[in-house]
Amino acid sequence: MRNSLRFGTLGSRIYSFFILFIFGTIIILQLVAFQFTISTVQNTTIESNKTLLGQLTRQIESYIEDMEHLSLAVIEAEEVQTYLRGEAPAPLPVYTKLIQKQLGTYLKAREDIKNIYFSDMVGNILSADASVEINQYADVLNSQWFTSAVDNPSETILSGSYVQNLITEDYSWVTSISRGIVSLDTGTLLGVLLVDLKFDGIKELCQSMVTGRKGYNFIIDDQGVYVFHPTQQLVYSGVKDEPLDEILESIHSGEDNTYSDGEKYYFINDSETTGWHMVSVLYEDDIITDWQYVQISFAAIGLILFLVVGLVTNRITRSITSPVKKLQKIMKSVDEGEFHLVGEIHATDEIKELAHDYDIMVTRIRELMHENVKEQELKRKSDLKALQAQINPHFLYNTLDSIIWMAEMKQHREVVLMTSALSKLMRISISKGREIIPIKDEVAHVESYLTIEEMRYKGKYDSEILIDPELYEEMTLKITLQPLVENAIYHGIKESDHKGLIQIIGTREKDTIVLKVIDNGNGMTPEKVKMLNSPYTVYEDDQPWVNLRGMGVRNVHERIQLYFGEEYGLHCESLLGVGTTITVRIPVRGGVR
Repeated sequence: MRNSLRFGTLGSRIYSFFILFIFGTIIILQLVAFQFTISTVQNTTIESNKTLLGQLTRQIESYIEDMEHLSLAVIEAEEVQTYLRGEAPAPLPVYTKLIQKQLGTYLKAREDIKNIYFSDMVGNILSADASVEINQYADVLNSQWFTSAVDNPSETILSGSYVQNLITEDYSWVTSISRGIVSLDTGTLLGVLLVDLKFDGIKELCQSMVTGRKGYNFIIDDQGVYVFHPTQQLVYSGVKDEPLDEILESIHSGEDNTYSDGEKYYFINDSETTGWHMVSVLYEDDIITDWQYVQISFAAIGLILFLVVGLVTNRITRSITSPVKKLQKIMKSVDEGEFHLVGEIHATDEIKELAHDYDIMVTRIRELMHENVKEQELKRKSDLKALQAQINPHFLYNTLDSIIWMAEMKQHREVVLMTSALSKLMRISISKGREIIPIKDEVAHVESYLTIEEMRYKGKYDSEILIDPELYEEMTLKITLQPLVENAIYHGIKESDHKGLIQIIGTREKDTIVLKVIDNGNGMTPEKVKMLNSPYTVYEDDQPWVNLRGMGVRNVHERIQLYFGEEYGLHCESLLGVGTTITVRIPVRGGVR
């Protein structure tokens, strides 16, 4: 029993795997289901809030339209027109009281109107409420409601909330509607009508359409001035604030009239009629009020599922591991060097097949040992092929960094050119899995590489490709020239203090194609050249060839010899301070051994 519980046994591993797998699956499903539930409730609440906000906007617009109709009725009243034209019959005080009485009927009919005033063009104010005293120090002519109406006499001017000071010792918060009073006879501007609205009407509308226990609505104009806020005094005193800058940015961007600061959602609806922006505030914890109970329910269901699946998994594990243990005892003879056949075993079809395969394995061990040498050679070729297929990650990272930098600098042409060169280089590197490609493709590959490097090292070096066009259809091993050019740049020219030149020359010598990569970089000492031209396979990774020319160049030489024969490969010539020439020799036929 103790052995069956060890983690190293098949049974314990299967059991542990399934338990962890099922546990992880249940957890993931629980999280997905919980998030789906939360998301569904959240989306429903948000959509409901948006619907209410749309209704609020329409009701505010209807409310303001009613006020506009009222203001037009006052403006077009014959008594008001006569009074402002200066044609009022004597005695004037009696006519003034008549006008105030008529306007007073509007105040009595609409409790949401604070007062109605009209002013002539020199700032004389007449109030609909005859019981109040006009503040003689009020600067009417420079008031925003007056100047805006004068500048736009045919439009209704809506203000944000402010403290009205037209009445002596009365400083009430109001929202105003003002409009120019134009003569119906001559079309000249006679004065300005001002209707002060109480907050009660707008407040009632805003508070009647709120989502959640802590949610609220407020209204701002296009400049971010509050038209209404449920805590108006706190907002203007700085005790409470709203993210007006972010809300206005969301409004003016025209993308999504929604903003969230992590704790609250701000939903915005624009009114074309008023130019105001209705903002509904919904708290995150108001979206799902009982989410703790949802979590507990999901956790309980997950625990029950986990226990049930654990019991089932234990039974399944035992049914699998029992015959495996029997097979294990039979196969222990291998430890003693004896390969006994298993023969018949009473187990599932899979275990029987395993036993049968074991018998076949024993009979084929000698054959496999003889084939091992051949497989090692194939493995070496595969390793070289895999190494050849790798792209220097630093080169790729640097190239991508260069593309990003040029994109940030808006060098679009250079971005397109470098990206195209990188794409072409990658495509030729793959070559649909072919190892032998035409020399013209190899030339295109190294041209793409030079294009990228020349853009990175502007003015550091020039390059020339002087390959006989008659050789372009001959075949070569892919990615032969690029590693040599790379080393010429990084080990020859990059650290030199003069402008470099890289030449790639290709000629034919009887049945041999000779490719040369020549640079005028720092060069090498004769001792290093001698070591480099020694058989490369004798060097370990920490020896000069690797340190000076990199794994890529050694890989080129070994692949050439592997595919074409030991008479082909690379040869190095170099003079210190003058430059280096790497010569590549491959057969004209381009075929492998």
